[in-house]
Amino acid sequence: MITYPVGQEPDFWDPNPADARHRFALGRIGGSSPSKPPLIVIGMNPSRARESESDRTVNRVIRASEEIGGYDGWLMLNLYPERSPKPSALGGYDRGRSDANCAAIVQVLRQLGATEVLGAWGNMGGSATLRRALSDVRALLAGIGVHVFTMDPLTRQGNPRHPQPPGRPLPMLGPKAYLP
Repeated sequence: MITYPVGQEPDFWDPNPADARHRFALGRIGGSSPSKPPLIVIGMNPSRARESESDRTVNRVIRASEEIGGYDGWLMLNLYPERSPKPSALGGYDRGRSDANCAAIVQVLRQLGATEVLGAWGNMGGSATLRRALSDVRALLAGIGVHVFTMDPLTRQGNPRHPQPPGRPLPMLGPKAYLP
């Protein structure tokens, strides 16, 4: 079991109560404000992290929120809400599930007054479900005026890198580059 760093345990999750099959959002946003927001990250899909247990990706996001500075907390969102440690094992794309995920993203971004998010979905493990969900989320973000940035070079396929790729974690120290 991977634990959260002390003082970084989540205080927000959706759905609440938690659901073992899907997750829309997970983070520590308690003291956040528009002037000092949490580091908001959009990853591929939720893996093992939940309100009582972290995973390597979420702990890397937490560490980045502390290292970068200027952020009060952290928040993980995803392209698609189905839980799976392997993107290739996701079920088929479900329009209703993707729509519910997009609605949750809009709600939390508006609640926090967010104007930008860190893209962190990598090449999506070849998942057709994630590729379709990416299209939904990118259209949603463009429609509400939220910009996606990265702090590391894009992959050869033009995607923002996953924060915890195989091998060593990304530096995630900038400079910020916005995706078109």
